[in-house]
Amino acid sequence: MGKVKNQHYVPRSYLKYFSNEKGQLWVYDKETDAVFSSNITNIASQRYFYDIPFDEIFEVISEDEKKKLEEELSKLGFDTKQDGYKTIEQGIEDFFSTEIEGPYKSLLENIRSRYTLNPNPLFSEALTLEERHPLSLLIAYQIVRSKEFRESLIETQNGALQAMVDRLAKMHDKDYEYGSMTVEREHEFPSVEHAQFILGDFPFMLAQSLANHCWIVGVNQTTMPFYTSDNPVIKVAHKRHPIMSYEGYNSKGIEIALPISQKHILIMYERTYHKDYLELENSFVPMKDVQNVIYYNSLQVYQSNRQIYCHDKKFHLIHNMKAKDGSLKRTPKKIKVNGRDF
Repeated sequence: MGKVKNQHYVPRSYLKYFSNEKGQLWVYDKETDAVFSSNITNIASQRYFYDIPFDEIFEVISEDEKKKLEEELSKLGFDTKQDGYKTIEQGIEDFFSTEIEGPYKSLLENIRSRYTLNPNPLFSEALTLEERHPLSLLIAYQIVRSKEFRESLIETQNGALQAMVDRLAKMHDKDYEYGSMTVEREHEFPSVEHAQFILGDFPFMLAQSLANHCWIVGVNQTTMPFYTSDNPVIKVAHKRHPIMSYEGYNSKGIEIALPISQKHILIMYERTYHKDYLELENSFVPMKDVQNVIYYNSLQVYQSNRQIYCHDKKFHLIHNMKAKDGSLKRTPKKIKVNGRDF
């Protein structure tokens, strides 16, 4: 079997619910300010996005590190290091295509089908408690697999490294000006850094946070369709504090949302702050006010990495946002240490 070249960080099986019968949808690109139609095959993807670049890694690691890597591959049962590299190189892509995307598609389809097949679906059961835990893990993987997560991860790591260097320099020279000495990692392999999070414990911890929230499914009854994006799981912190952040997936007051079609959106509320939604838990809830749809679509625009997707060519909301905010281009993530951004 040949290599998978075009690797999606948002599954096509998810995107098809925002496309027409030909598999096409409308795209707004924040980087180029362009609007165009595209087949779902060609969006939310990148060539060899998850591949582990063994050739590049072997150019920079030491002989001892090469030997250790070969020993680890041998322990995994590979007869030759070439076999090991070929298998592991696309291991993340294989993991998502064989283990994740099928169950993810099925569980989301269960929700959509319950609405479609029920003659009186509003306020009826949208999903069962038994479905919530596996779906929580699959949504966690969608969060972690995205390009936005990777870029934010690398930016945060680089910011932390710069903050540490500045602090050490200040300890040795009280006249040192922050940022006057910059630091860069000699070698950077984003797909390797990303893979460590994907294959580690983080998705399971994140899934537990999601599963504990109050879940409802909003039903869009307006003429404005839901947007989705290349970073479809969005969140907003409703609790504010001058020092503490409440933007974590388990933070008090957090709200997390994932559009699952142009007419349906899965919303997860932290239950101690959003007590008013508890009586609606696990049910289909109508959204009759277009302002509710605008709210979630705006979050998709702001939190997308680069592209926003819509079934129809209805991006007038984005034009209004641009008129108000100017550029909608993504800004690099920063960390705050002692009141300073890095």
